[in-house]
Amino acid sequence: MNKGWVYSGELDEGALRSLIQSFSGLTMLSWDLARLDFPAGVELRQGGCAFGRSLEVRWEPTSGGRFRVLVLSDAEIPNLLPEFKLVEGDWQRSESMLRLVDLDDKRFTPQFSAYLGGGRSGVQLRCSVFLRNGIVTFVSPREVSYAQKS
Repeated sequence: MNKGWVYSGELDEGALRSLIQSFSGLTMLSWDLARLDFPAGVELRQGGCAFGRSLEVRWEPTSGGRFRVLVLSDAEIPNLLPEFKLVEGDWQRSESMLRLVDLDDKRFTPQFSAYLGGGRSGVQLRCSVFLRNGIVTFVSPREVSYAQKS
């Protein structure tokens, strides 16, 4: 187990967009069930996340055009916006590799037309599993990869 950092805050759309852009190389994932996909650029829909190798930014709308935002990080972020506070608790994390459903598998009805990078099968998702006081609280995506074909 390694230490994890979880920050919480509330931002308007412009500040959220700037926060996401301040972390280079993040992948966007829309949680809008009508269009569940990986949008290009910083397209803020109802809810979603932007993830990279060492952190994830999650958001969901609140009232008045604002967003509740979580930052799940593998390292402390000392210069995060003042709107953010550390979420209380003893946060630990572990790495996990998940195999995602093949999009052509007839037993399932996945909502994606393709995974990140255009793949439809053999997709793996590396995640950080965050535990608060020993209880699994978040599964945070980190990167998509493809299984080696033998």
